[in-house]
This record gives sequence, C-alpha cells and structure tokens, in this order.
Amino acid sequence: MSDSLICGNEADPLLEEYTYPTMFGDADVFTMETDDGVPVRALYVAGGFQSATYLGNRRFEPVFAYCRAIDRAFDMRPVRRMLMIGGGAFSYPKHLLTSDDVRLQAASIDVVEIDPAIVDVARRHFFLDEVERLHGPAGTGRLGIIVGDGVEAVRAAAPSTYDVVVNDSFDGTNPTSGLLAPETLQATKYAMTDGGLYLVNAVSETIGDIEAFVWTLHEVFVHVYLLRCPDEDFDGSENNLIVASDAPADLPDLLVL
Repeated sequence: MSDSLICGNEADPLLEEYTYPTMFGDADVFTMETDDGVPVRALYVAGGFQSATYLGNRRFEPVFAYCRAIDRAFDMRPVRRMLMIGGGAFSYPKHLLTSDDVRLQAASIDVVEIDPAIVDVARRHFFLDEVERLHGPAGTGRLGIIVGDGVEAVRAAAPSTYDVVVNDSFDGTNPTSGLLAPETLQATKYAMTDGGLYLVNAVSETIGDIEAFVWTLHEVFVHVYLLRCPDEDFDGSENNLIVASDAPADLPDLLVL
C-alpha cells in the first residue's frame, strides 16, 4: 500500500472508521483517497493492509494489480472451478462473479477464510453481502464460502476438483507458512485437475526475496513462473504472482523461474 494514499478522516472528517476484533488482532476499516481523489475503503489487520475496495459503481472492480492479474489464469487454461485461500474482503471473488468476461462467467469459486469476523466485515463494508445474494447458495451457486483453515480445506478437497488454486493467505504481513509446506502443496496438487494452476501472491521488492517460494514450489511442480504486478497508483511493496503448474504456460510477460 502506498504512502500516497491519505486517510479519509484527514481529508474528510465525515468519513467514519470502524474497528473489529479478529483472530489476528484488531481489524480497522477506513476510507482513503488516491492522489486523484478516488475514495478507497481499506481493511487493515495486524499491521498490514489486507484488502481494499472502490465504492459506488466501481465497488466490484479490483483495486490492486495482483487481483486483476489473477484473470491471466483464464489465458492459460480453461477454468471452471477455482479455490481461493484467504478471503479477506473478497476483492477477487467479487470481480470474478460480476465480470462481463464470458470466460469468467463460466467459473465458480470456493473461498476459504479462517476468521468468521473477517467474513462478517466483508459483508458489512465490502459488498460481499450483495454478491452473496446473487451468487451464493440461494442464487447461482457460483460462490462457496468455507470458514476454516486453508490447510484443512485443501486436504479435505476431492481429487481433481479445482482448475486453479489461489493462495492469498497471510499471517499479518507474512505468508501463511503451513500452506507452503511440501506436504500441503502435495495435497493441493492432488485437489487440482491435470495441468491446473497454483497461484501464490508474494509481496516482494526484489526477485531475490521470493527465492524460498520458488525452491519450495519446484519440489512439487514442474514449471514455476513469475508475473509482476506493479501498481501505478500505489507505490508501496510490489506484489507478484508466482504461477506453478505441471503444464507449461506461454504468456509473453511470464518470467521462467
């Protein structure tokens, strides 16, 4: 997240802030403005920004580049079912389920979030309630929400269930280590279809900082790539998507690792 964002209460004292207790400490919800004056509602948990959303007509549009880059999975494989570990404020699931892209419209997504308090915050302040009414069990059925541990969720999944698994899970500002343990990665691969994609959100200033991710993934998957996801509007730490698969991918902006 960028220092160029200004807390909404400093720019407009009428904007409210909320604090909720969670498993990982207080969750703060507040509104900020970009340099261009665009309001962004943010979720800040345990020392790090976990998620954000635009408001109004743009409420389902992903704020951050790494979320938008998850769509690149549809350029690499046909995707009918996706698993996302780390729901947060459900930024990407909201986008997937409301997109005009016919490829995304054919996909469903299961989202694992360990903390029920975070799911409640997403419903209260990040428009999850609206998407859930449309696409949850009482709607199209394209959205499944699993409140539980991500490691347990992948181990409980039936074999060859998911075309794409996205790991966007953090303990504060650090990736959830249990999800990257070799035995958990093997269980994740078992839950994926042949040639399925495993995407990991890695926050890093340099490629060198994510070498540990790469070595771990190479123990389980044949191919590992890096997709840089810089944000022009947010000049903080760069997000990267690491893409792992047993099938090769051919996109011009993928870096082979």
